[in-house]
Amino acid sequence: MNRKNKWFWIIGGIVALLIIWFGLRWWNRDVVTIKAGLVSRGTIEAVVSASGFVDAPVYELGTKIGGRIAVLNVKEGAKVKKRQLLATFDNYEQARSDYESALDLYEQGAASRQQYEAAKTIFEASRIVAPNDGLVAKVNYWEGETVVPGSAAITVVNYDKSWVEAQIDEIDIAGVKIGDKVKVTSDVYPDKTFAGEIYWIAPLAELRKVGGRVKLDEESYVFPCKIKFLGDHNELKINMSVNVDVTTKVSRDTLVMPREAMFSKDDSQTVFIVNGNRVKQRLIQPGIRSFTSIEVISGLNEGEKVALNNQAKLKDNGRVKIEQ
Repeated sequence: MNRKNKWFWIIGGIVALLIIWFGLRWWNRDVVTIKAGLVSRGTIEAVVSASGFVDAPVYELGTKIGGRIAVLNVKEGAKVKKRQLLATFDNYEQARSDYESALDLYEQGAASRQQYEAAKTIFEASRIVAPNDGLVAKVNYWEGETVVPGSAAITVVNYDKSWVEAQIDEIDIAGVKIGDKVKVTSDVYPDKTFAGEIYWIAPLAELRKVGGRVKLDEESYVFPCKIKFLGDHNELKINMSVNVDVTTKVSRDTLVMPREAMFSKDDSQTVFIVNGNRVKQRLIQPGIRSFTSIEVISGLNEGEKVALNNQAKLKDNGRVKIEQ
């Protein structure tokens, strides 16, 4: 083959390849690449999400009169029982003796109620007693130190009675009710979920709070609610920020499809059914919607495939290529 013929075949081959390439491009000009999802049977939950924080009964214990601590019976981290004596002041023994005498005289009619109440007040102020079961979270004064009247000497927290305080958006409150089950999570423990249940919903809306304070530029209204724990929750500390997912509806053994398959057209809910290398547009009736899925009341059958993206480029009976 001479040099002239060689270049002829090379150029001819390049031209042929270009013709084929442009021909394929023209032939596939209306093919849309999509991802496909499956319509299957399963369980779906309608969920309302909100932010919140852990709260609990906190008892700031001190004395109205003040005084010097004679005996301190607890330290930080100690578990205490209701009516347990936590600390006594210098005047404790004398105050107890005076109270017992006043009580005996009052019961005999030899002392007035005013005298009895005065002795009782001094006696109660001469000691610190746990008002409920709990854990000593903080001790601010030690033996020998003088407690300022009205200040907290010992702080007790009742972790067993802790709850979650959450803020439900007003747009979501219609679907939330007392008794709804809740999943509580925390960024501190990303692999753990704590169970709960709503037991109180505020009757009045209020401005959303961030960090416990209303933001001046925050105009959205929320309904505070309280969630009791169902089961162990010891890891969650007081004032810890948490996320809550409220399950408002549950549908079992129902048709479910990926949420991204549905789109609105002419005020109707629509999907594209994938059949081989083509798609067909179909109206559906959706039910419960979760973060990732939608319940299908009618319009689809189990096992059908639906387009998950590029719906704006698709047309009825249009050709598609499924992305693997």
